Amino acid sequence: MTGTLSGVKLNVSVNAILTLSDPTPTVIQIEPAIISGSQLTDYNNIKIFPYCTLEPFQDLYGNLCRRGMLPAGDVTMEYSATIDVDESRGPMVQDVGSNPLNIPPNILHYLLPSRYCESDRLGQMAISEFGRTKPGFARVQTICDWINQHVLYSYNFSNASTTACDTALERIGVCRDYAHLAIAFCRAMGIPARYVSGYCLELDPPDFHAFFQAWLDGRWVSFDATEMQPRPALVTVSTGRDAADCAWCTFFGNGVTKSLEVSVSIAEPAQTL
Repeated sequence: MTGTLSGVKLNVSVNAILTLSDPTPTVIQIEPAIISGSQLTDYNNIKIFPYCTLEPFQDLYGNLCRRGMLPAGDVTMEYSATIDVDESRGPMVQDVGSNPLNIPPNILHYLLPSRYCESDRLGQMAISEFGRTKPGFARVQTICDWINQHVLYSYNFSNASTTACDTALERIGVCRDYAHLAIAFCRAMGIPARYVSGYCLELDPPDFHAFFQAWLDGRWVSFDATEMQPRPALVTVSTGRDAADCAWCTFFGNGVTKSLEVSVSIAEPAQTL
């Protein structure tokens, strides 16, 4: 899909080498979501070496996915895209609380605990820390600020099994852990929240980035608990209950990511003659 938004145009690339012991069914989620009025893809291309067919489909969350049988050995994947992003993430929502009776039925499950976001176990902590804050946008931003101030961003201390409760206890982690804790706190306070995997401009080091969205005033609003100031651009790839729904690559068999490089940069304006 092509179009023009009043935001920023980005070039995104992903280069990965996957190693598989046998031919393995694989699902890939790396293509930016198509979001009317806020995110459009001008160019989109994916190549697999050795060549194999990847079938496009949408999962139950509406994420753009591809699946195929990848051959045994080293498989190289090259992806590139140009994305037009409208970055109006400011507090343009009413500061009102979420009433479950008024939340659309397809959003209600984002109030429930999930594998990595144990909102039921963090309820008392959430009420103690955020119960007196103004509801709505201000409360979610306070949750982000609290996590940013109380959790140390550092690699090699969390892993694929780390949950929001672990992060609340250990107070250390990476973007995935920050997002899980924020989601759990939001849900504990009655605010629907979902996990987002995507791309981020000026992320250091470059990688897939995890942030989250809260359902406020009838729409999803993006937040990033790792940032002190709004990041210059966030691109949504996939959304779900937590990271289990948003892996960029899922092997249904034995496979590992041998190498992964992600690049996000501002696209140069087209030259006119």
